Amino acid sequence: MTKNNKQQNDEDIELEIKFLVSSNKISSIKDKILKIPNISYEGKFYEKVTMYDNDSKSMDIEDARLRVKQVSVEKDTPESKVEFSYKRRIKAVGGIKEEEEVETAFDTDINSFVKIINKMGYQPTTSYERYRETYLTRDIKVTLDQFPFGYILEVEGNEDSIKNICNLLNLDFKKSYPLSCDDVYVDLCKKKNLKVKDHILFDDPKMPQLIKD
Repeated sequence: MTKNNKQQNDEDIELEIKFLVSSNKISSIKDKILKIPNISYEGKFYEKVTMYDNDSKSMDIEDARLRVKQVSVEKDTPESKVEFSYKRRIKAVGGIKEEEEVETAFDTDINSFVKIINKMGYQPTTSYERYRETYLTRDIKVTLDQFPFGYILEVEGNEDSIKNICNLLNLDFKKSYPLSCDDVYVDLCKKKNLKVKDHILFDDPKMPQLIKD
């Protein structure tokens, strides 16, 4: 492996930690986030995220995801940005997940872009909606996601920065959630004896909810 290739691969590795947040603690956690030194609020956006795979189940075999994310100010807003990414789980240690992620963002007609993906043999498998609020410092990203089933807080950065932010927010590493938002939904459905659906949507009247603390 050349030095340039190794450097590129290192840059594609991200560390993150997730926490489930009950709805009655959202206001409190936002106040704590805004008290983090030198943090900036980047806004709130609606996101529709769709996963794709081929007939050979290449993504499933790799424990990876090929994702198309449509980002807009509000749901059903015609103006939107597209983010296209490949994401693969590597490991999780002490609540912190290590993942490989390659992502690009651009403005395009979403329907035409999806047709290209389909022509390459990839079809949609699952999807979810969320509203994402993003906060940034020089070396950390904090996101607060509102899913149809509840809220998830994510901290992304290097290991020391993640631990520092979690301490500032009074978050217990032992209470972190090591899996994906889809896994949260599946767990909730199993607890409620509900059928697991491929698409996690706000307009689903039978959507299970995270229990308040």
